[in-house]
Amino acid sequence: MMKHLVRHICKPLFVGLMLLTGTLTAMGQDADSTANVSPTQQGLLTSCIHLLTRTYGDHVALRWVPEDYVSWRYLCQTGVNVLRVKTGTLDIDTLHYAMKPLTKEAFEARYQPSDSLAMIAMGVLYGEGRIGRNQTQDIPGSVGSGMELNNEQDLSFGYAMLVAEWRPDLAEAMAVGCIDRTARRGEQYDYYIQPTVWDTGGKIIFEPGVAEHVVNEPYKPQPYNPELRDSLTAPRRFVLSWIDNEHSSFEIERREQAGTWQRLNEKPYLSMVDNGGLPGLCLYADSVTHDGTWQYRILALDAFGTLTEPSPVHTAYAYDIEPPKAPQLKRIVIERPDDANPSARVRAHVIWQNNDSLENDLAGYVIQYYNERLTQGQWRPISLATSSGALIPPTDTIATIDVTGLRTGMLSIWAYDEAGNAGRSLSQLIRITDYQAPSAPDSLRAEVLPTGHVILSWQPRREDIDIAYYDLAFANDSTHEFLQVNQGGIPDALYIDSLALNVNQKYIYYKVRAVDYESNFGEWSPILQVMRPHKTPPTAAHLDESWHKSEQGMHMRWIVGTDADMTFHELMRRLGDNGQWQVIARWNADSIAATGTYAITVDDNPSYHQTDRYYYMVVSHNSTTMTTQSLAVSWLHQGPRVLDIPIRLNGAWVEHDGVVRLIWETDAAVMNRFHDADYYYCVFRKGQSDTSFRYMYNGRRSSRST
Repeated sequence: MMKHLVRHICKPLFVGLMLLTGTLTAMGQDADSTANVSPTQQGLLTSCIHLLTRTYGDHVALRWVPEDYVSWRYLCQTGVNVLRVKTGTLDIDTLHYAMKPLTKEAFEARYQPSDSLAMIAMGVLYGEGRIGRNQTQDIPGSVGSGMELNNEQDLSFGYAMLVAEWRPDLAEAMAVGCIDRTARRGEQYDYYIQPTVWDTGGKIIFEPGVAEHVVNEPYKPQPYNPELRDSLTAPRRFVLSWIDNEHSSFEIERREQAGTWQRLNEKPYLSMVDNGGLPGLCLYADSVTHDGTWQYRILALDAFGTLTEPSPVHTAYAYDIEPPKAPQLKRIVIERPDDANPSARVRAHVIWQNNDSLENDLAGYVIQYYNERLTQGQWRPISLATSSGALIPPTDTIATIDVTGLRTGMLSIWAYDEAGNAGRSLSQLIRITDYQAPSAPDSLRAEVLPTGHVILSWQPRREDIDIAYYDLAFANDSTHEFLQVNQGGIPDALYIDSLALNVNQKYIYYKVRAVDYESNFGEWSPILQVMRPHKTPPTAAHLDESWHKSEQGMHMRWIVGTDADMTFHELMRRLGDNGQWQVIARWNADSIAATGTYAITVDDNPSYHQTDRYYYMVVSHNSTTMTTQSLAVSWLHQGPRVLDIPIRLNGAWVEHDGVVRLIWETDAAVMNRFHDADYYYCVFRKGQSDTSFRYMYNGRRSSRST
C-alpha cells in the first residue's frame, strides 16, 4: 500500500529542527521537559514519517504516512505538528498543532453511513471487534500469537492509508494529510511533520517528515507511461500486465478500435497478485464479447486522490484459440499387399466417426502417429497413401495411410480449424508386426586392458531404429563353436568382458548380432580376433658385442626378445652413478622382427668426460605396458687429454756463443691451478730439412727457462 510514500526517502533535520523545538517550547510546552528534544539530535533513528507535497499555485497539498502501524497509532493519540519555513529565512509558521484524527462523533456527524470509504476510515480508527492479546488462536505471548496480532494491525494500517490515498478529505480527517491555503504563489517553502510529543521512553524513535524547497506553482500533470502487455489465456479473455512502483490503485478502460472508452472497474482497482519477487507487477483479467481488435488504457490514482493522465493506448487482438471437437476413432485395419515379402509394403485403413454437427471453420483432419523410439517421444503426422501431407476433408470418415517401416505404436486423429487450433481424439494402439530382422552391426572393435578386461564396442546400422538388445558370443578359436557371453540382452552397443589370464590361448574371438522388439534375430557381425592380455614381462635384451673407440665413441649390438606382443624398445643412457636415465633411441618391435635378426646396432659418440662413466641399457615394452630392463654396460669416454695453457715463446741467435737462446712464459694465475701437481716443460725443434718436431729438452718447473 502507498508505494510512492513508502519509497520516499525522508531527509534528516539539522539546524532547522533545533529551531522547531524552540518554537514548540514557546507555544506552551514545558521548557524543562525532554519531550521537545529531537531523537535526531540524539543520533537515534528508527521510524520515519514519509512526506509528499504537491503545489497548485493557490495552495499546497501535503500527504504523509508513518512507518508502520505502531507509529501511526502513537501519532493518532499524541498528534503531529505541521510546520512551514520560508526557504532561506527563520520564519516558522505552525500550520497545525497536535493535529489528530476526527473523533468518532465527528466522523458520524460529517459522513453518512452510506459513504463506505468514510466508514472504513472510522472503522480502522474506532471500530470494535479486533482481537485482543488474549484472543488469538495461538497461545497468548507465543510467536504465532504475535504474528497474528501483527497481521491484523498491518491490515488495518493498509486500509487506512489506502482510503486516505483515494479521498483527500478522509486523509485530513485521519490526520495524514492537510491543505496549506496560506502559501503564496511563487514562494518557496520547507515543510516539516513531527510528533507533537516525542516518545521519551525510547520505544519509538521518530524521524520527522521533510519536504524542502517546495515552490508553489500551478500543478502540471505528468504523462503516465506504464508498459502494457497482454496475454490471451482463454478464448476472448485477456490478462493485462504492467509494472508500477509508484501507484497502488488504477482505473482500466477499454474500447473497440476507434470506439468509445468504457470504464471496466466500478471501484479503483488494486492488483493483489503475488508477484513472486517482481516489484510493482500489476495484473488485470478482462473478457471481451467477440474476436477482433480491442484497445486498453490505464489511469492511476496518485497519493493526492487525483487521476493521472491516461496511459498510451495498448492494442490487443482476440482471435480464435478454441480447438474443434475431434472425431471418435473406431477401428484400424492393417493390410500387407505383398504376400512374398510382408514387410515390403504395409498400409493401414483408419475408420472414425464424425461429430453430429461440424464446426463451420473445421478445415480437416490429420492422422498422427506416436512411438517412443521412432518419433523420439513426439506425435508425428503420417501421410495418406494417395496424397502426401494433405488434410483429410471434414466430411470423410475413412482414410488409408502408408505405415511401411513403422512399428507398433499409438494412433490419433487431430481435427484442425482454419485458425490452426487442433483437437485430438483418444489415441488407439496400432499393431504393426515386424517381420524384418536387423542387419549385422558394424565396426566391432576391442580395447584390451592390462587388468584382464576387454572393452567391446560396435555401431548399429542407421536403418535399424527398433533394436531392442544385442547378443555377444565368443570362442577360443575361430573354428570352435561360439558361446553367448550375456545371459540377458545387452541394451547398449558396449560390453566389458573379463578374460582368464591363465588360459593357454593367445587369442579370443568375438561376434555380435542385433535383436529387434519383435524378437527378430539379425545376422552375426564379422569375427573379431583379440589378443589376450597377460602378466608376463617382456624378454630382456642382452648385449651381443661392443667396443670403445676413443674418438668415435661406443659401438653396441643388442639382441632383443622375440615375444609376439612386444611393442617397442628404448635405448637409455646415463652419465655417472647418480645421473638420470635418458631415452636416446627408440625402435618399433615389429620393424625389428621383420628383419629376422632381432638385433639393434648402435654407435653413440657423446661429449667427452674425464671422470664419470657412461652407462647404457635397453628397456623393452610389450602390449601389457610391462617393461624389462637389460643389464647395463659402461665406458669411460675421456678422449684426448689436452691442457689449455697458453705459452708465449721468444728466441734469439747468439752469434759469439753459437747458440739459440729461448725464453717463454705462462700466465701465473693459470699455473696456480697445478700447484699440487708435478709438471715440466718440453722443448721440440724442427729444422729446415725436418718434416716434424723432435723432442730435445725438458725444463724444470718454472715460468721462464733457457
